[in-house]
This record gives sequence, structure tokens and C-alpha cells, in this order.
Amino acid sequence: MPNGVTGKRPRVPWNQTNSNWQGVTLPVYMAYCSIAAALRPWNRIERKFIATLVFKEDYYQPIYSQAAQVFAMEIWKSSDWETYIFEWSNSPFRDQSLAEKNGRGIFLSPPGYRLTDDERLFSDIVIEIEPRSPEHARAALRRAELPVDEKLVELLISEPWPRLHSAFQDRRGPLQALERLRRETARLKRIADQTATHSGPTLEDMHGLGPAVDWGHNLAKDLADYKNGLIGWNDVDAGVLLSGPPGIGKTLFASALANSCKVPIIYGSVSKWQEAGALDAHLKAMRASFKQARDKAPSILFIDEFDTLGKRTTSDRNAGYHNGVVAGALEQLDGFERREGVVVVAACNHPRLVDAALLRAGRLDRHLELMLPDGPSRRGILKFHTGIELSSADAELFEFATEGFSGAEIERLVRDARRAARRQADCFSAIHIIDQLPVLEKLPEDYLRVIAAHEAGHALVGFEVGHEVSGITISKWLVSGQRRVLGNVDSKLPQVRARTKTTYLDTIAIFLAGIAAEMEVFGTFADGASGSSEADLNRATDLATMVEGTNGMGRTLAVEVPDPEEFARMRLYNPELREQVHGLLESELARTRSIIQRQRPALDALVEILMVSPTMTGEEVVQVLQSNRRSVVSLAKAQLRTGT
Repeated sequence: MPNGVTGKRPRVPWNQTNSNWQGVTLPVYMAYCSIAAALRPWNRIERKFIATLVFKEDYYQPIYSQAAQVFAMEIWKSSDWETYIFEWSNSPFRDQSLAEKNGRGIFLSPPGYRLTDDERLFSDIVIEIEPRSPEHARAALRRAELPVDEKLVELLISEPWPRLHSAFQDRRGPLQALERLRRETARLKRIADQTATHSGPTLEDMHGLGPAVDWGHNLAKDLADYKNGLIGWNDVDAGVLLSGPPGIGKTLFASALANSCKVPIIYGSVSKWQEAGALDAHLKAMRASFKQARDKAPSILFIDEFDTLGKRTTSDRNAGYHNGVVAGALEQLDGFERREGVVVVAACNHPRLVDAALLRAGRLDRHLELMLPDGPSRRGILKFHTGIELSSADAELFEFATEGFSGAEIERLVRDARRAARRQADCFSAIHIIDQLPVLEKLPEDYLRVIAAHEAGHALVGFEVGHEVSGITISKWLVSGQRRVLGNVDSKLPQVRARTKTTYLDTIAIFLAGIAAEMEVFGTFADGASGSSEADLNRATDLATMVEGTNGMGRTLAVEVPDPEEFARMRLYNPELREQVHGLLESELARTRSIIQRQRPALDALVEILMVSPTMTGEEVVQVLQSNRRSVVSLAKAQLRTGT
């Protein structure tokens, strides 16, 4: 109550009988202590002022707003229905007008919000609020007439504000609320301890993730050296961005990484943070995840859906919100000392949507792209989930039928196979796995020979123009109802070199080689070489468009920098360019057919081997081509030199 002589209210009101203090819980009183200490010089009855309280961390709007309202009701004799408490936001004009009209107001500036110069000038006082302290907790316990036990003090200081707000309700006494909070905290600790036992997969069980697994092994060694004091935290790779399509195994990789590193893992999610509510609640949830990781350091903090955090370059109506979120994330990521012992592994589907500032040095400065697993990797994933080793025949069917499958899709296939075995009352085996595969149709021999000739043509022309051929694969099976690639040839230049027009023309020739081989052997070519964006003829056409129309290697030196998706539009609206592209393709097709005609024995030899064995290594391909290759002798006459 105010003192009639000095005009001041009591400094520390331990036991208040005033109606203003009805329903003031322990956490609200702790927040009140922080506010009262900050505004002590302005603590005069009916003194008009507008204050801004700046929070750097440890902020929860419902509690601090209620605490500030209690303070304001004592100073300004306001009624329950009157409020002088506001929160700075990106549209504060209405609140400013009300505060200006009354000459009174307390504005809360949440973490991540940057006060403008006008807002600072508007405020009579701008003061930073210190985080809750043990003394605030002791004061709250004394006011509630509870023993000042240091374990209770630690509990009130360490628990997040939202949990304190949920535990301390008007309908509960403070002792009952403390007991509920203590039991729930003990339960969560037991769950966390069980999670930290490192059960589950390790990096050795990860298949098809290549560089990510190698990086993980190096991190495990670095963390072991850090824990033993052999290296400092600056020597640890403490931030990485994982990207890849949904279901590829980013979350599973993070779990395996933690198990291999023998450190706890804390799971965070941008969508879960967003569910907390407004910007301040979102930032609070984010900071809570980082704090949990710091408390358990060394640890791994896994943040899922990182690309939904937003970018500061957007200019829509949510720009202010995204700016605040990104600023909060930068604050948590900045500096090794700030998060020493915490390795941040962020996962996303679209890395281009991540704000560039989050990927700078010292933050998430390493990017690992996870690709869909290849055939052997898919077999490894299957073995991890089932323990079953497929026979060579079943493995061939499995690899082809699951082409393009992610680890999650293989896991789903295993669940379906186990369910089928249970329904049939059988022991789970490879038969049930094969039965769950998409329906396969065996290709007839004449269709298979077309595919073999097509892929052999690619390999032959690639070899003749100086590319390194690393293997040929064709499939004897077709997935019913799907348009799938039935053959593949891997070839590349043997060394890095400057890309000249000849380089591009040779690549176009390799793209056209499958068509040329079919035309030489069968007199025509099938539609599998065209139609999709990745088909041979489509890729050759786009490359020819680039040569003739965009990089100055055609009939003009004029250069354009269009998106590859615009190539078709360029040809459609520029008949002259379309004619030039047609002429280049026609010329390269003639050159390619000439090569195949000269080396027809080598082509036929490759086809016959592929009809028996659908997979050939690079060494086998080169051996067949060299042993069946015809030497080419130039019949051009030497030009006579004449003198004068």
C-alpha cells in the first residue's frame, strides 16, 4: 500500500492484502520483482511516464504482462478492466496513441524485436530487464510462506516460464503446484536419460549417404578428442545443414550420428516452435531448445524443417515476423563460445530457402546434400530393417523395383511385408519382401535387344570421342504402369579441361548415340529417347540451343543467360534459332552414325554380352571395344606444297 508521507509504496511487499495481489502466483511475483527493481526510480503514486522494458532472453509474455499490470495498478490506481501494458510490435500505432492519451504506459520489447529510434524517443525510460535470479525465487517462496529450500530455488530458476505458468494456477496452492512441477520434471528427466542410452542405429548402419557418413565419423573423433581435452571447441565442426528429399533419412542420420558420437541428441522443429504462438513465444521455444542442448553439452541439437524458418529478403506481410525469427536464430548460432559443446544439425528439403546469413562461417557453414540410395545401399537398408540377405536373383528384382525409393519407403515396404507374413501365419522371409514389390514384367528378347543396342551406342561413341566409360547397366524388367529408365551408361571426361565448342559437340554426339545405334541396327528409333526432360534427344536439343543461342559459340557472339526452362520458349519464338539447332543436331547425328558404322563390330559385341549379362564394368566395356575396334585410316591426300 502507498505510504501517505513519502508517496512511495513498500519496496518489497511480501504479504499483500490489496485486491491487486489476488491471483498473483509465484512465477508472476518473480517477474514482478524484476520489473519493480528496474522501475524503482519511477515508483511514485500517480506519476505519469511511459517505460519500455527490453528483454534479451528469459521472456514469457503472459507472465510479464500480468506482473507489469500489477505494478501499474499500484502506481496509477487503475481498475481491473484498465490496462496500461502493451507489447511493441510491427504495428504499434494504436497502443502508442492510447499510451500518449493517458500519459502512462509500460511497453514490453520481446527478444528479437529491434526498437526504432522513434520508439526510443517516445519512451521516457528504456531499460533492459535482467533475467530472474535466485533472489527473486527466494522472495517468492518467502511471500508464499514456504521454506526457502535451495532445490526449490533451483527448480524455479531452471524451469521454462511456460511450464511454471502451467503449474501455478489460481485453483492450486503454491505447495501443490511445486509438488506437481517437481514430479513432472523428474518424469521428463527419466525419459531423457533413457533416450540418451544411445540405443538404435549408428553411422555403420547408414547406407547410401556417402560424404555425410564420412563427416559424421570425423565429428565423432573430434568430439572424443574435445571431451578428453586434446582439442578446443574451435577445432570441432559445430554446424551443418543437411538437405534432401522427404523420407531420405535426415532424422535417422542425426540419431545415428548422436549414437556414434555417444552424446545426447535434442530434437527441435521449426514447426513446433511456431506452434508456441506469437513471435515472442516462438523465440522462447527456440531458445529453450538451445538451452536444453547447452545444459547437456557436449550434445547434438537437431533442427528439422529449417527451410521454413523464413528469409529476411521477403517483403510480404509476414516479413517482420520472419525477420524476428531469423534474428533470433542468428543470435543463438553466433559464436563458438555462446554454444560451446553444441553441434547444430539442421535439416531441410529446400536449401535455397534458407537465409544466407545462417550459412556463414561459424554458423551452419557446411552443407551436406543427401541423395536417394543406390541399389547396393537400398539392399543395405533392407538388411538393417530385416536382417535378411537377398539371393542374387531376388537382389536384382529388388534393386530394379525399388529404383528411386528412399529409406523411409523401404521401411514402409518392410512393414507391409511383415504384416503379410503375420496374416499368413508364416515366418517372415525374403518371399514376403518380394511379394510386396511393384508388379514387374519381364521384357521380351527383341525389346531387350533394342535397349542393349541403345546403351552400347552411348558407350561406343563416348569411348571414341575420348570420354571415360565406367560401366553399362540395362534392365530385363519393366515396372507395370510406370515409365522408367531401362538402361544407363556412365561416362565422363578423364580430366578437368576447358569447355570449348568441341567439348559441347562431343557431348551432343554422345546423347544422340543411342538413337544412332538404333537407326543403324533396326532402321528406326523408339520414343524412349525423347519426351521427358531427361531423355537423350531433349538434353541434346537443349545443349544445342545453348551452343547456338546463349554462349556465343554459334552464328552469333551475342550472349544470353536464360533459365534452362526457357530454352523451349526461345526455339518457339525464334524460328531462325530453331533452324540452327536443327542443323547442328542433324550434323552431329550424321557424325555419330558414321562412328557407329565404322565400329559396328564393337557395337555388336557389346550387345551380345549385354543380352547375357545386363551389367558390365568400365574395364569390361573398354576391353570389348579395344578388341573389336577397327583402326581408322585417313584416305585424305596430303596437300602438295608448291614454291615459287
